[in-house]
Amino acid sequence: MRPPDYRLLVPPLPAFVCCPSCRGPLDDELACASCGRRYEAGDGIVRLLDPEAPGLEAKLRELRAWPELAREQGWYEADDRIDAALPFLNRDLGWRDRSWGATEHGFELLLERWVRPGDRVLEVGAAKSWAAQHLLPRGCEYVACDLLVDPLIGLGRGAFFAARTGPYLRLQADAERLPFAEGAFDVAFCVATLHHALDLGGMVRELARVTRRGGVVAAVNEGTRAPYVSGVNPEQEHERELGINEHVHTMWAYLWAFARARLQPVRLEFAEGPDELARRRIAGRLLRLGRLPATLWALNAYPYAGVSLYARRR
Repeated sequence: MRPPDYRLLVPPLPAFVCCPSCRGPLDDELACASCGRRYEAGDGIVRLLDPEAPGLEAKLRELRAWPELAREQGWYEADDRIDAALPFLNRDLGWRDRSWGATEHGFELLLERWVRPGDRVLEVGAAKSWAAQHLLPRGCEYVACDLLVDPLIGLGRGAFFAARTGPYLRLQADAERLPFAEGAFDVAFCVATLHHALDLGGMVRELARVTRRGGVVAAVNEGTRAPYVSGVNPEQEHERELGINEHVHTMWAYLWAFARARLQPVRLEFAEGPDELARRRIAGRLLRLGRLPATLWALNAYPYAGVSLYARRR
């Protein structure tokens, strides 16, 4: 039997996509010209996982865990109305969800301040890849990466967004071993993804590596903890039991990881935004001194909160 023609299954791969193992070039059949390793594709998704990557087994457990959690919580479904509104569910559908509100605020800030027409934008941990419906109409080239390729809650759902906005590249990839050349992107971002990394510093270094000098790296709506509380959040116990890699870092841990990757922070944001800070007694008073003092206080005082961090690669 002849091997499948991968060109019929996915768009032609751009030159900046490479072997995740050795970073060698890939040919039309997804074979690496340097190490000879072959990869696969199907359903519009290129699967570029290095089978020898450290910790891959623990990461692949999440492929079973996320659908199980989604079924338990009642969101394992394809709802066109909801997906078409993502991430602006509070604004456009009248939801009152704090987590989605934080994602709305952080993503909108990214779009307004740091994304420009013509930018090549990478999202790591893209899940359904809903960002396509906001980035492609702006004239950006969008690349979506995730481990999860599930047709309802993973990259497989990208077919819905591609039908709305046009084709874009979807890759199954390990965020700690990205299959891209150095400096390939103008903007690289993730939403509530860094805290799943087995190696926080390693993932941040990869985001920095594939971003051009002067480009933007952003972590939107990452859960944080105050330095005085445990790094094991009891509310995440069930997710960990299912096999989802959950960690809660301090704001300082994120800043240190960014600094070690030679990323210069340009904005540190309380994930839910200054309006939420204004409703708090002490944080609201500190806002009179400026957004940064109020944000620093909140992320060090509240037991568990969220941060959005925007930085430029030096």
